[in-house]
Amino acid sequence: MAPQFIAASRSNPELKCLYEISLLSYRGHFQDYFLDVIRKLSEYFPVDYSVLLLYDSQKDVFSVEGLYGIRREDHPPGCGRRTGVIPRVFESRQAMVLQNLNQEPLFQEIGKGAKRSEQIRCPMPLVPILADRVPLGVLMTSPLYGPREDLAEDLQFLSMLSIILSPVIRDFQAKKPEPLAKPDNPKLKFLRLEESLETKLTEVLDKLAPYAEPKARTGILDDIIAVVERILIKSALEKVHYVQTAAAQLLGINRNTLRKKMKDLKIKTR
Repeated sequence: MAPQFIAASRSNPELKCLYEISLLSYRGHFQDYFLDVIRKLSEYFPVDYSVLLLYDSQKDVFSVEGLYGIRREDHPPGCGRRTGVIPRVFESRQAMVLQNLNQEPLFQEIGKGAKRSEQIRCPMPLVPILADRVPLGVLMTSPLYGPREDLAEDLQFLSMLSIILSPVIRDFQAKKPEPLAKPDNPKLKFLRLEESLETKLTEVLDKLAPYAEPKARTGILDDIIAVVERILIKSALEKVHYVQTAAAQLLGINRNTLRKKMKDLKIKTR
């Protein structure tokens, strides 16, 4: 972790929380990953309930893929995309607030009788999950900064969180890594990668700005570089079955440099 980040996180718990969530690993069991994310979130915010609904285009429904705070058997498995706030958030790609459970089809049954849950209550912030501007689903949680009418802070923070989660969610939905394109002009492929990274990092900087004090903003560059390096090193290690010499060659660095970076970035060798 960069020294600047440690200094900034003392007065920016939101920034520290997002950074720590970005370091979590997805190892093939999405519910376990989602629980890790929300448990980390609950270290900084009083989260009683959270659900992630992903859109199934074949069935034209939203399905619950991540759940926290309530047993799965006590929670509806999903809902349609015709009415309610959830479809509006998904289609508009805009964060919104759910003000009344009775007006949301997902919760029409859960608010009755034995299925009633104290964890699920309004108002509740909802944010879309986007990958390359394509909506994948909707994330909702109990208010992070306490129940009140204006949840602008909650929506802002959760929108940043959704950017961190979107690559994992996209891979989960695909069930397998995206197929590599046929070999073409290496320069053209690099330009496409650069363009994609530029878009994502611009989004990250726009979202991080409210949580970084003016004097601490110089630390953001080091933090983002650390995240990118960690992703590249982990991907290289996985590709060569954790043979460090081969991973160093793939990355174009020497083995000692790789080992130092792995130690600094807290990358485990399995």
